[in-house]
Amino acid sequence: MSVSSLGYVRIAMGNPQEWAEVGQDILGFVATTGEDESVRLKMDEAPFRYLVEKGDVDGFVCAGWEYPAEQFDDLVRSLETAGINVQHGDDAACSARAVKALISFVDPAGNLVEVFHTRDEADSFESPLGISYVAGELGLGHCVLPAIEHEATSAFYESSLGFGRCDTLVLPAPADGAPEMRIHFYHADNPRHHSLALFNGPAPSGAVHLMTEMTSIDDIGACQDRVNAAGLPVITTLGRHINDNMVSFYFLAPGGIPMEVGYDGFQFDWTDFEPTLSTEGDHWGHEYNFPA
Repeated sequence: MSVSSLGYVRIAMGNPQEWAEVGQDILGFVATTGEDESVRLKMDEAPFRYLVEKGDVDGFVCAGWEYPAEQFDDLVRSLETAGINVQHGDDAACSARAVKALISFVDPAGNLVEVFHTRDEADSFESPLGISYVAGELGLGHCVLPAIEHEATSAFYESSLGFGRCDTLVLPAPADGAPEMRIHFYHADNPRHHSLALFNGPAPSGAVHLMTEMTSIDDIGACQDRVNAAGLPVITTLGRHINDNMVSFYFLAPGGIPMEVGYDGFQFDWTDFEPTLSTEGDHWGHEYNFPA
């Protein structure tokens, strides 16, 4: 049993239109606003990939993971048998996420997790900026979550949700006495190098970063131009990662959520894959410059 893909993410904002503008004007998504002021951002034929809800505190809420419908009841039983406090989404929650069934629970690091099966019927998509994305059955991209309880959280995602570890990145401890940086990267049941990563430290916004992947390096460059023109902070310069080969840059999106915009990420047949150990993050570039 394994998660299929990262189906959607939920974000809370005092003014959801801030994300609507960035999603549509910077990233090229299609934004629609509901009667409750929530914003749905669409980047492929799925009903939406980003759900931006009106809330008192800005930031990341949770990831929504797609699971095979025929195995969903078995997953629920296994989680409950393991003592996980599983909450079942009602009709209103399922409707808001455009899914047939939904459960939620908290992982060992305190992150809210949602798992669903069967999204509502797909429809057509055309980016207002003419951009194409690596999405569809590969999901919306990836998310990196904070997990100070690192080993317990990693074991949970592996044993309970069936994620497969593809890489461990270990970087030396910084000079300020903080522990070494360790990130575990996980693939779902699709070829994308990783859909989830767990970082052994905190994240003020609730997410270390989110990633969307485009199909052209020119789209990445044009997106960076739009980020600069909008005055949004570029927090990581253009570079190429070692483990997933992604050429990308990062900017700070509304709610303080770092957003990676990438191109050329690896895809794998996982049948004979051996997890890797990385001690460097990048082939080149990716100089970090976080605002105060």
